[in-house]
Amino acid sequence: MSRLFRPSVVLPLIFAVVVIGGLLRFADSKKVVALMSAFPRRDLALYLLLMVCYEFVRGLQWHVLLGILKLRVPLRAQIFSFAVGEISKSLPIGNYFQNYVLQVAEGIDIGRTSAATTLIILIEVAVSLLGVVVLGLGEWTSWLRPLIIIGLLITSIVAVAYAKLHHAHSPPKWMTQSDNMRKLLEELRQFREGVADLLHVRLLIVPVALGAVYLVIAGTALYLIARGLDVRGLTYGETLSVYFLSLAFGLIFPLPVDIGVTEISGVGALLAVGVDRNKAVSLVLLNRVLSIGAAIAIALVVVAILHDELIATLRGRAIPPSEPSAANGAAVGSRRRESNGPDGRHSVDQTRVGGPQAKDHTT
Repeated sequence: MSRLFRPSVVLPLIFAVVVIGGLLRFADSKKVVALMSAFPRRDLALYLLLMVCYEFVRGLQWHVLLGILKLRVPLRAQIFSFAVGEISKSLPIGNYFQNYVLQVAEGIDIGRTSAATTLIILIEVAVSLLGVVVLGLGEWTSWLRPLIIIGLLITSIVAVAYAKLHHAHSPPKWMTQSDNMRKLLEELRQFREGVADLLHVRLLIVPVALGAVYLVIAGTALYLIARGLDVRGLTYGETLSVYFLSLAFGLIFPLPVDIGVTEISGVGALLAVGVDRNKAVSLVLLNRVLSIGAAIAIALVVVAILHDELIATLRGRAIPPSEPSAANGAAVGSRRRESNGPDGRHSVDQTRVGGPQAKDHTT
């Protein structure tokens, strides 16, 4: 419980509350509440349908990336970890909660799966920024478009130069004397190897395409809310650009939580295209409320269906291959087995536990 009150958790949440409160003061809070309350109920079902499509495509991207990493994870575990992770992605470091769930329930190395999650974030940033460049954003277009292009070019050059010139070196001896530090170094090694396996143009085509699809779906959901709030003069293209900018800003801003950051950038973008301040604040806040509500609803359905995965996660151990989640001969995943070698040194052995034909070599 004490971890919930750490500064790294409390301060970002305080920041989010302050920003939301500031937005309500910036607009007329009574009008904002009235607009949000008047959102047509008939549009809720369509919004939920869009969110189901959004989550399906995002989950498919997660599945594809795990496949590229050659992590033989049961499909049930992939779906469960992804759905639960979607609830927490707005919390501090919440994007990586799905990696933690896979490690706890299936024994999958969190360092390697974190490479996939990090790539998902980078894809969202890149697609969003390119979307703003293509679509423009009202009166901000004249300075925002060249700023994004220059920023992307500089970032690409630095990334390529680092990849070409950087060479991994053995860590200092003092870093390997602590068990916790050794574990951290091992996870970093797994992360680097995962990134290296993912960064191939041919392999990235499908994940990037899926990222573009679900971002457009999310932008379409925002446009649906704008129509329901009777935000006149806001075109579909402008709505997509507003969504892209607010998402990219929320992901780039150096704060481990996007609540507040996304909203304030979204309001600024809406004002740039001529939307009334009350409707702009209502739009971004209602989108936040409905998106979180939809993620929770979808996750509850998944948890109800895959309750055995929930039990495995709560118990903190991988489900044995004989249980339903290892059906269809799928491999349960990579499990870490620690042993003492003949020389007395501590060693970590990465083993694969297969389907029905696999043998258990654990002693």
